[in-house]
Amino acid sequence: MSRQQGYQEMKSITKSKAWSWNWDSSVAPWWEEPAAEAYPLLTRWSKKRFKKILDLGCGIGRHSILFASNDFEVDAFDLSEEGIKKIEKLASQENLPIKINVGDMLSLPYKNNSFDCLIGYHVVYHADDNGIRKAISEIKRVLKKDGEAYITFNSQNSTSFKDSDNKHITQNTIIKEKGHEAGIPHFYSTKNDVENLLKDFKVVEFTYKEEYYSDYIGAHYFVLVKN
Repeated sequence: MSRQQGYQEMKSITKSKAWSWNWDSSVAPWWEEPAAEAYPLLTRWSKKRFKKILDLGCGIGRHSILFASNDFEVDAFDLSEEGIKKIEKLASQENLPIKINVGDMLSLPYKNNSFDCLIGYHVVYHADDNGIRKAISEIKRVLKKDGEAYITFNSQNSTSFKDSDNKHITQNTIIKEKGHEAGIPHFYSTKNDVENLLKDFKVVEFTYKEEYYSDYIGAHYFVLVKN
C-alpha cells in the first residue's frame, strides 16, 4: 500500500475531540489572558458597532470575558465540558451575561446569520481535511453578511508537523500521540491551502507568524475575513 492510499483509507476516521487538559488543576498563564491579537479586534469591531460575537472554541473564556466586559453580546462555544464549567464560573464571578454552549464546531447550534463577528483562535485546525472545511462552512453560515471572522491556522512550517512521533493520517493532518492533545487531529496548511479554504470570504488581513521556543517552532497564519 502506498502512503497516499493509506491516507485515503484513514481520512474519515477522525472526529472532533476535546482536549484532555484538566482546566481546574493546571492552567497555563497564556490560556487565562486574551491573545495580543484580540485587542485590535476589540477596537475594530467596536468602531464598526458590531454587537453579537461568537467565541468559537472558547476554552476557559479568555476572549469571551474580554468582549463581554466591553459590552458585546457573547456566545461562548466549546467541545470541552471542563472548559465550559470554568467559563461559567468566571462569568458568574464577573456578573457577565455570556451565553454558553457545549458542542462540536462541525455542527454549530445557531441559526443562519446570527453573529456580527466571530473569533476562532487556534481552533478550526483541530480537525482533519473534511472537518476543517465543514467548520469553515459553519462559520460562514452563522456569520451575518458583511460580518467578520478572525481565524487562525497551523502552518506546515511548525516543528510538530514534521515530528516523527506524530502520526500522519492525510498529507495535511496529523494525530498527536503525546501530551494533553493526544488523539486530537491537527490540520497543517500552506498559504495556498488557507486561501483555498477561505475562498468564499473576502480576506481583509493575512499574517504569518513564527513563535520560537527552546525545543520547537510554532508557525501560524492569522486571517481576518469578511463574509
